[in-house]
Amino acid sequence: MFKLFKPRQDQFLKLINDQASLTLKGTELLQEYMKSPDPETVTQITATEKEADEVRRILIEELNRTFITPIDREDIFALSRTIDDVLDYAYST
Repeated sequence: MFKLFKPRQDQFLKLINDQASLTLKGTELLQEYMKSPDPETVTQITATEKEADEVRRILIEELNRTFITPIDREDIFALSRTIDDVLDYAYST
């Protein structure tokens, strides 16, 4: 029960970092695609976007399960949403 009150700082920072890394990978793939259009690159962008969405889903789940967060809950959510938007725009391009 006391785990509910213990901050999971490492988990939140790891998930934000993972999401940002996947966004970087996705935008690099988009840049590669713009230089040389290849259907395989589109497949990789799609897979990266889905993987990043899964990381975001896990992050939101952790936010909902954690009573005390290392940073304001709203700030973590907003940062994650903004990172997600970048990759969503790259994916829809």
